Amino acid sequence: MLLSSLTTIKMKRIVFSILLGFTILHCELYGQESKSILDKLTQWQIASIDPFNEDYKDLQFLKETLKNNKIVLLGEQSHGEGATFEAKVRLIKFLHKELKYEIISFESGLYDNYKAFERIKDSNYQDSPLKESIFSFWSDTKEFEPLLKYVHDQKKSANPLIVTGFDCQADNIFKDEFLEDLKDFLRPSLTLSEPELNILEEVISAGPEFIVSNENDSSLFFFTCKKIQSSLEKQPDFKDNIKARILFQSLIGWIEIMKWEIDMLNNVDVKVQNPRDLQMAKNLIFLSELYPNKKIIGWGASYHFANKIELFKNTELTKRYAQKLDSLEKNDEPTDVESQLAGAVPMGRVLKDKFGPSLYSISFSSFEGEFGMLGTASISMHSIRPPVESIESKLADRINDHTFVDYREIGDQTYFYSSVLGNLPLFAPWQNVFDGLFFTRKSFVPSFSAMKDPNLDSKVIQRPFKPTPKRQNVGTKRVVDKETKLGVSYASIYLLNTSKGVASNSDGEFIFNTPKAKRTDKIVFSSIGYRTDTLTYQEFIKANKIELMPIANQLEEIVVRSKPIRAKDIVKLAEKKISENYYQDANQQEFFYRVKQYQGDSVVFNEEAAVLVYNPVGYKSKANSTKKLKGQILQFRNTTNNEDRRNSWAGIGSLWLIYTHDLILDKDNVLHRSAYYDLKLNGITFFENRKVYDISFDCKKPGSYTTGFGYPSPISATGKIFIDVNTYTVLKIETIIQRQSYKSKRRPNWLQDPYGHQIIQTYKEYDGKYFLNYSKQVHYGKWTNTKTSFSYNSIEIRELLSTDILTKSTESITTSLTNIKSSPTKETPSFWTNHNLKLEDNLEESYKIFGLTRER
Repeated sequence: MLLSSLTTIKMKRIVFSILLGFTILHCELYGQESKSILDKLTQWQIASIDPFNEDYKDLQFLKETLKNNKIVLLGEQSHGEGATFEAKVRLIKFLHKELKYEIISFESGLYDNYKAFERIKDSNYQDSPLKESIFSFWSDTKEFEPLLKYVHDQKKSANPLIVTGFDCQADNIFKDEFLEDLKDFLRPSLTLSEPELNILEEVISAGPEFIVSNENDSSLFFFTCKKIQSSLEKQPDFKDNIKARILFQSLIGWIEIMKWEIDMLNNVDVKVQNPRDLQMAKNLIFLSELYPNKKIIGWGASYHFANKIELFKNTELTKRYAQKLDSLEKNDEPTDVESQLAGAVPMGRVLKDKFGPSLYSISFSSFEGEFGMLGTASISMHSIRPPVESIESKLADRINDHTFVDYREIGDQTYFYSSVLGNLPLFAPWQNVFDGLFFTRKSFVPSFSAMKDPNLDSKVIQRPFKPTPKRQNVGTKRVVDKETKLGVSYASIYLLNTSKGVASNSDGEFIFNTPKAKRTDKIVFSSIGYRTDTLTYQEFIKANKIELMPIANQLEEIVVRSKPIRAKDIVKLAEKKISENYYQDANQQEFFYRVKQYQGDSVVFNEEAAVLVYNPVGYKSKANSTKKLKGQILQFRNTTNNEDRRNSWAGIGSLWLIYTHDLILDKDNVLHRSAYYDLKLNGITFFENRKVYDISFDCKKPGSYTTGFGYPSPISATGKIFIDVNTYTVLKIETIIQRQSYKSKRRPNWLQDPYGHQIIQTYKEYDGKYFLNYSKQVHYGKWTNTKTSFSYNSIEIRELLSTDILTKSTESITTSLTNIKSSPTKETPSFWTNHNLKLEDNLEESYKIFGLTRER
């Protein structure tokens, strides 16, 4: 859809149904007007868009063009325009150096950017805190990185470039720190009750889903917010205290977003994203008042910066383009630009009414090349260039590669085509929508950051593949129950007194190669509910099957202070002791990671990798924990050929999603939200000859706050958690989450029902502390075409298996875990012959767990 493609930031990727052009079409109505449009425009040739080109002779005209402007807004066609990113970065450096613009404000969180900018003083630009506050489709790109470097270079100068944000959505820093920041700032003038704190925590973490259908909770939420607002306003130095005003404005903006989301949950018709645009405009106005003597640069989508967008005409040419786009994107529902833009009031309209001629908005467009979101497949513009009636086509006829056009002298009634919104040609009096156009002949897709800091190069770990000696390849083995002879699922296998180990699959099968093991070294086999067994390496290589003796649960009463201990007390103690039990310092783990997708019994996608994950802060529960993690691929292979393999977040690129549901790092689960669960102590079992609590759980209020899964809301979340009796370490968790049926917005004829997830995690001890040992996520569903009744089962299995741990002399890795697939390592076939990897699970198990009928 047009507007969701251009403006919905919460989406992981932009829907590209509006991002293509169409083959060059014949002139039609209004075409003659566009032929002479360039004769009416003031134009300047731009020599370069290279951010490192600081010869600004070609930009000197802006001193006159912008001489009366306090605010300059820099738009973009879509969030996948590398050339536009570069052009904007160069413009920003010029505006800061020569026109004294001192503030850059992004279409990212107001509070998030405020907190991140506070932290840049002692940080390096490659690991800039701003990467946590500025949306990653900008901040993770090579094209944007020169701006990060520039901001850091200027931070200690007499004229720093101050980074702010004007968006009102709650991003990770807001979720993790805002409430604590409020409490600290207002203490002791404001006291919040436990219910008030709880309701704020719920909505900050998961949005308004918990309050939308509960009038008492909703009233409590808004009452609490009003109470905080009043307390902030009563601060004696409120008007002069920047932090107080930032907290106040961030709170107001967030409340407005919550109201908007409540309306959407209640199916209230809201035009486009008008509530968000209105609040973003108010936030930018707020920043102009907070810094009254400073000029501001805005960075965001062109749609948001548009003024009178309602003046466009939905011509037959535009409709034909839209039809072609739908065909290329295989959209079931036709794109209707007119209905999507009906009633639209972008923030640019509000800002223009407020600032008038002191605001100058710049749109961006191109004519050829390619574009596409960071990490996704690119889209070529070779045969789908803007139409001959467009200003882009007229500018492309000139010899200039880059041209700046000032619209302000054109009459109000002059209409012409331009592709500044999503690369879709629209017919409008663009001089009433934007003040100027920055044209770049050739577009290109943004790429992942590649610049290296010379101070970090020597620290980046390199682990080249070294072939394992042939004698170490011991083949597939199996851990089984000694009595039933059935496989022991997810058993732990490790070489004693080392960091090396693996886990078995659901059938008890495993491969464990130990490159430097001596014949007398010992290998340990353990699983919850079984007696631990040990074999020498010599015994191990001869054994195909290792039998473990089961131990029945003990129902003895555990007494603490003369009272039976409750399951809820045990879980709360486990949460409290995370910092004692889990490694809290920098560490690295080598993993085998696989992502496999099935449609029915057919494998449609399979990627595998040996990966190195660097955790610079240890196991600490935070909303933005995955942003801290770094990684690199040691070996990589794909055994299928499909479009998803080109997506940097599909397959191995989804590794960061494993950590978003990690029991320790994430907070939205039974360990951290135990008050929302019914917990039952089933008895005592054993692991490695130590007593372990066996606790079952059932979520009383399933939602994203309690399970980590949001829309469509979970119906249930049940499972088991196993906690050490003496240390209160969580050793294992098994969870099944059932969700409501899901109807795809891109494919409205398709319904997913049933729909849900299985999550299994185990942890292992090394050097007195615990680490993630094995994590498995199974995402299942049955898709049905409601028009044809055709259906198929869909299962995706993600498995992460620890094979080695390093805690001493760890070396930094600079690539974000979210970008790990941006430069995969070339496959070395012999690596997979000898390396420790996770064997296939029996697909039958997944069908049985989820109650699906297997298709044969």
